[in-house]
Amino acid sequence: MVDTVSGRVERPDDGTELPFVAAPLTGPAEPAGGRCGLGRGPEETRRGVGLGGQVPSLPLLRAARSAIEANLDRPDLSPALIARVLGVSLRTLHRSFSGSGDSVMSFARHRRLHRAHDDLLGSSHARRISEVAARWQFSDASHFIRHFKAAFGTTPTLHIEAHRGRDAAP
Repeated sequence: MVDTVSGRVERPDDGTELPFVAAPLTGPAEPAGGRCGLGRGPEETRRGVGLGGQVPSLPLLRAARSAIEANLDRPDLSPALIARVLGVSLRTLHRSFSGSGDSVMSFARHRRLHRAHDDLLGSSHARRISEVAARWQFSDASHFIRHFKAAFGTTPTLHIEAHRGRDAAP
């Protein structure tokens, strides 16, 4: 079965609806209760009933990661937003990430770092680090640099210089 999770999300500050990019769901055939447990009532998710009556599993994690990946550039990306779009409780969403070694937002930050990395190295013109940081929703350049260094072992500036040096070498 292949299904798609999609929807509209209300912006909390003014109530306007924003489209949320659809995330493909793949997984086992539908259980008797409906769409793999997604979109069930809050009473079921509070009891820990997830996909097919079990603890949330890989299909929910995949759907959440796809939704995050497709919406990395949104400033309002949050666990609450992802949970609402997927039709699960916040607790169920967090539980689906518990076995992956990442939290919802650490996964998003990791993916944003990689997109920023690609922007810095793939750009034909020099982009300022602060511009890339802002594009990928880092609060400021120092916040971005700190996380970049933790992920890649060097600062963005040194990483770009080393990469350009390799490209110029014969």
